[in-house]
Amino acid sequence: MAISKKLDYSHVDNLQLDPQNPRIGRLNRKKNLDQNELLQTMSKWTLDELVDSFLTAGGFWTQDALIVVKEPIDGVESLVVVEGNRRLAALKLMLKTVRGQIDPPRWLKERLAERRIEETDELFVSIPYLVAESRTDVSAYLGFRHVTGIKEWAPTEKAEFITRLIEEQGLSYKEVAKQIGSRTDFIRQNYVAYKILLQIEANWDKEKLAEVEDKFSVLFLSLRSEGVRSFIGVDLRNTPEGAHDPIPEYKKKELGYFIDLLFGSKQRKPIVKDSRQVDRFGEILAEPRAVRYLMQTAEPQFEVAYSLTKGGVDLVVEPLREARRQISLALSEIAPRAEEPIVRDEAWPVIEGGISLAHITKGENLKNAREALGAD
Repeated sequence: MAISKKLDYSHVDNLQLDPQNPRIGRLNRKKNLDQNELLQTMSKWTLDELVDSFLTAGGFWTQDALIVVKEPIDGVESLVVVEGNRRLAALKLMLKTVRGQIDPPRWLKERLAERRIEETDELFVSIPYLVAESRTDVSAYLGFRHVTGIKEWAPTEKAEFITRLIEEQGLSYKEVAKQIGSRTDFIRQNYVAYKILLQIEANWDKEKLAEVEDKFSVLFLSLRSEGVRSFIGVDLRNTPEGAHDPIPEYKKKELGYFIDLLFGSKQRKPIVKDSRQVDRFGEILAEPRAVRYLMQTAEPQFEVAYSLTKGGVDLVVEPLREARRQISLALSEIAPRAEEPIVRDEAWPVIEGGISLAHITKGENLKNAREALGAD
């Protein structure tokens, strides 16, 4: 049957929130949250625009039908929503407010005060849904919609979903990519990054894990760098079976350094401040001198470490180029402002170095500046 093409309708009370939903977070899923706890978690999502839509339309759009699977909840076969949990959470929150069962968020209280609705309204009693035979039948749709589509999940949630497709359905990188409309290298990198996250979970405290999970995209991006992969021993050419534990045992010490440098620790701040530095971070880890500096310095600086790499010449060339541009501009504009005391005070040291400046500025600009300042 896969996903039924026939619409069914249900009261909101008979539809259950999904305890396996990727957006509630991996740690929350391990807690086996009940329906009330799930609603409390989902109520922190952005639901206000959905409530506005329901109140404006006066009901649930048929084209936004939920997708459900029949699974047991507390031992009873139930309609579990696998696609549309935000919409269902918004409806359940509204209904509980109307019934006086909860103290709603202020924004919801204000919206419901603007329009009187009853628990018998069609909004709550006739929710359209489609039945899927199994979660597997929905996976391609979820992947296309939430990994590569417009309703994107957070980076960690994407990676976990990809990992589940590989490990629970036995799919290859290429098969997952084809199923959700992505690239094979993107799928492979997400899988490896997520498996590294699990290795960190097994070897480091929860505080460190939270840091890495919050900045998962930085970990993901870092794997593009050959320097990073070599430093922690990752081989992206491995099959999923070979990448089950991406970091080999003999590289666990390096992985600890890598985590501290990328995400920080109680002893030191991270040296990588944002994702734009990730590629240069890889160059740093590929240079033994730079690595020694990082390991032996209490508060290492990213720029200093990068200057020790072969690519560190950029730290000299770019500032010099910028200096040349700025000096040339200043000298070309100095003549009409030469009598200003502050201009003369700042210009004289530059003019006195005119012989050297002649090599990096336009000679005519330097000559005009000297004449304007009355230099011999």
